[in-house]
Amino acid sequence: MKEHYYFDNAATSWPKPEAVYQYMDQFFRAYGVNPGRSGHALAVEAETMIVQTRRLMGEFFGFTGDSERVVFTQNATDSLNLCFKGLVESGDHVIITRLEHNSVLSSGQSHGKRQRRIGHSTSR
Repeated sequence: MKEHYYFDNAATSWPKPEAVYQYMDQFFRAYGVNPGRSGHALAVEAETMIVQTRRLMGEFFGFTGDSERVVFTQNATDSLNLCFKGLVESGDHVIITRLEHNSVLSSGQSHGKRQRRIGHSTSR
């Protein structure tokens, strides 16, 4: 294979360690089903894995609440949008500096148009 230099690691981690490729291949071959959508054994086992992963991720990040509140999203931008929608209420004031990642700025601007006060600091 041709040698590659990948400089967008902030967007995704590539290449992944070989162990990750092997585990994901094994997982999709054995458990690549829709969890929680039906009662067959594979769906139940896949759901069990998700419940365990929620618990482990909560422990890893020091979350002491109910692991059912641990949510998986597509990416960081999706997570930020979810936070803005769920946590910032009308009349709240959020300050975003120019040091923030573009996804924070764009999510903030998008939600600022929906009656929330979101200011952008331009000071250095």
